[in-house]
Amino acid sequence: MALSVPHEQQPEAYLERMRTPGQMFVRRFVRNRLAVFGLVLVVIMVAAAVFAPHLAPMNPYIGYSDGTTAQGLPLPPTWNWHHFFLGTDANGRDVMSQLLYGTQVSMEVGVMATLISIVIGTFIGLVSGYLGGFWDNILMRLTDLMLAFPVFLFIILVRSLMTNPTVATVYLAIGVLSWAPTARLARGQALAARKLDYVEAARSVGTGVPRTLWRHLLPNIISPVLVYSTLSIASNIVLESALSFLGVGVPDPTISWGKMINLGLSWYQTDPLLIIWPGIAIALATLGFNLVGDGLNDAFNVRSDS
Repeated sequence: MALSVPHEQQPEAYLERMRTPGQMFVRRFVRNRLAVFGLVLVVIMVAAAVFAPHLAPMNPYIGYSDGTTAQGLPLPPTWNWHHFFLGTDANGRDVMSQLLYGTQVSMEVGVMATLISIVIGTFIGLVSGYLGGFWDNILMRLTDLMLAFPVFLFIILVRSLMTNPTVATVYLAIGVLSWAPTARLARGQALAARKLDYVEAARSVGTGVPRTLWRHLLPNIISPVLVYSTLSIASNIVLESALSFLGVGVPDPTISWGKMINLGLSWYQTDPLLIIWPGIAIALATLGFNLVGDGLNDAFNVRSDS
C-alpha cells in the first residue's frame, strides 16, 4: 500500500492544488513574458491617454512663433521636455504634445469600436447558435452579407456621408460595421456550449432563453471573445489611423496619429521624424494589444499549465 506523503514534503504539488482558478490564470499569464511586456505597453498607452492634458508639455493645437526655423522648417528634437522635446511640425506645433493627445483618440476609438462590435456580434452569435433553425439561417445570412462587404471601404462610405462627424461617429461607424467576425466566433462557441449537460438541464426545466443565454452560455464563450477583443482593439487602432490618414477619420481640429502621418508626408525627405514618431506610436499600441491577446489565449488554455 502506498504511503501518503505529508504536505510539508511536497510543498509544490500541494500549493498547486490549493491555487484558485484566478490565481492559476494569473500564473499562466505572468509566465508569458511577452504578454507581460505587452501589458506594460498597454498600461503606458492608457495612462498617456488618460493623463495627456497633464503630461503634454505644450498646447498641441497652437503653432508657436519659435516653433519653426527662420526658413519656416520644422524644428528637430531638442530633448527638452518642456520645449519641443520631439521637435515641431510644419505649423510650429509641438510633436510630443500631439502624440499624447493622439493617444486619447486612438485608445477611445479602438476600445469603444471594439466594445460596440463585441456586444453586437456576441448577441447575434449567441442567439444564432442557441436557437438554430430559422433564426440561425437568417442571422448567419446577415453575417455573411456583412462579411461580403469590404469593411474598410464601407466605413469610408458611411463616414463620408456624415455631415457633422465627431470622434464618437467614427467609432460608432467602425463598431456597427465590424461585428460579423465576432458573431461567427460566438456562434461556433454557442453551438458547442448548448450541448453541455447543465444547459440541457436548464432548458428542460423551462428556463427562458434570455436567462439561459446570460447565465449559462455567455460564461462559456467569454474567454475566446475576450481574446479576440484585444486583437480587435489593435486592428481598430490601425483602422482609425488609416481613415485619418485618408482624411475621413476624426474631424479637425482633433489630433490623431494617422492625421499626423498625413500632415508629415510632404516632409518625409527633409524631416522623416514627423512620420516616424506617430508610426512608432501605432506600432507599439498594436504590438501591446496583440501580445496581451496572445497571453490571454495561453492563460485561458488550461493545457498551457501542463
